[in-house]
Amino acid sequence: MKKSLSLALLIFFGVCGCRTSPDTNVQAVKDTVLRYNQLLAGAYASMNMNPLREVATADQAAKEYRHMAALGEAKIRMESTLKSIEFNGITFPGRDEAAVITRETWDYTHIDTGTRAPVNVQKNVSYTLKYALKKENARWHVISIETVDEK
Repeated sequence: MKKSLSLALLIFFGVCGCRTSPDTNVQAVKDTVLRYNQLLAGAYASMNMNPLREVATADQAAKEYRHMAALGEAKIRMESTLKSIEFNGITFPGRDEAAVITRETWDYTHIDTGTRAPVNVQKNVSYTLKYALKKENARWHVISIETVDEK
């Protein structure tokens, strides 16, 4: 009788534990994407991509660095503001892997680094983006971003 009760409790708590785990992962993945965007905007403004490594793989941070460096070569610094983000899908295609679809709206200002004057301003640029994330050492990291649609 005790063995049956112990087994039943073990199964019950095991099943309950599995139900809460995806919710925890969903929130952690959302938090990672939000933090990525926050750090990315700050990195472009400061022209320093190092803080991005907190939530991105080295390869993804290097990709952003190359874009920032190209702007820098043109004597341009980009300031960006995330105006809105909608999470339209989060899936877990494998253990410690996540795929996220977002709809994001950004404002961009490109500033001449010499004169500090705006040279290009874009408002309400909307994207549908697909993020790929991987969990490493109990933390989610962005491994790639793909533009699905841009308006």
